[in-house]
Amino acid sequence: MPVTTIIGAQWGDEGKGKLAHLLAADQDYVLRYQGGSNAGHTVISDGQTYKFNLMPSGMLIDGIRCILCDGVVANPVTLAWEIENLRRLGHYRGELFVSRHAHLVLPFHKTQDLYFEEAKGNSAIGTTKQGIGPAYADKYFRVGLRAGDMLLPDFEARVKGLASRKNVLFGGYYDRDLMDPDAVWAEVQPTLELLAPLVKDTIGMVRHAISEDARILLEGAQGTLLDIDYGTYPFVTSSHPISGGALLGTGISWRELHRVVGVAKAYNTRVGAGPFPTEDTGPDGQTMAKTGAEFGTVSGRPRRCGWLDLPLLRYATQLNGFTELAIMKTDVLDEFERIKVCVAYEIDGKRLDWPDMAPEVLERCQPVYEELPGWKVSTSSMRSEGELPSELSDYLELIAREAGAPVRIVSVGADRNATIML
Repeated sequence: MPVTTIIGAQWGDEGKGKLAHLLAADQDYVLRYQGGSNAGHTVISDGQTYKFNLMPSGMLIDGIRCILCDGVVANPVTLAWEIENLRRLGHYRGELFVSRHAHLVLPFHKTQDLYFEEAKGNSAIGTTKQGIGPAYADKYFRVGLRAGDMLLPDFEARVKGLASRKNVLFGGYYDRDLMDPDAVWAEVQPTLELLAPLVKDTIGMVRHAISEDARILLEGAQGTLLDIDYGTYPFVTSSHPISGGALLGTGISWRELHRVVGVAKAYNTRVGAGPFPTEDTGPDGQTMAKTGAEFGTVSGRPRRCGWLDLPLLRYATQLNGFTELAIMKTDVLDEFERIKVCVAYEIDGKRLDWPDMAPEVLERCQPVYEELPGWKVSTSSMRSEGELPSELSDYLELIAREAGAPVRIVSVGADRNATIML
């Protein structure tokens, strides 16, 4: 049962898209297990850049079956655009299926997201305003619409009915403009011809694949520190990016998961509000942002940058059960004379080796840094472990030792081929 899952070990944006595309070449299935079009996976292959929101990264590879599984919330307009764009470019190579249990993100969800964020003023958490939170909320209120509803003869009535109920909220609580249910339907209806044939009982497909010992890669969005339960709440996403969420979102059991790859940058980044103990707003952080092109794939917002936080990486490793780590964007640190890494915190005169995820505590934590010598050479053309400078090897050994999982993959550039297997 060769099932591998890729998990973001930080606040998202770790480089999971590149890694998923790299590992997908040896798979039969790629399963997206949670999140929605708030995700931004950038894949660079043979000099061509692809930016996915919903599409599994395996769609660029011939013959792979890709599934948007039960834990995903899918915007049909966004998904239809991504499919058509890949077809136009001639790179729609895999087979795509959508779980009939996947919930839909509809135009009024995006409007609700916008209204809610604006109403919170200075307390806004910085969502991507893609409607993800409202769609998950409808799921748990048990009023949401699912992909399987697209196959029903009364789907139009269901969409318009939910739009009308949203207007009670928009015109009452928010005192904002209402949505025209007919206009909502006019936006959604053109996607049916393309998407309805893709909607399947994917739970059955996944269980059959498991029974056949198919090679399966589970691909998620966001990262551990944005998990709705285990992240820095309320500055989190609305789903479970952790390994437990990968199981919930696909119908795969824990007995069938044999490889859990934790993906982390060689430094830390974060988009939006929330605590960030190692954030560096000075020249070093600015260099990371510039060299690493740290802008959100979906939002375009600049990412906050800082040094690697090993207590948080240790937390993610134990929470997810990482069997190995992939350290991405090590080349961004190529020109630093000294590399700082947080090994613990200090708060109220006490040392903490384990993070307290309550934001009011974490934001008061002061990082305890160790400094290592930088390697001061370009690593972008290196392709084997023996080429790595000793200073970088020492840095990777420190990460593995402190996090509690071996480093098996090192990324030294944006292209999928700029990767070293250890």
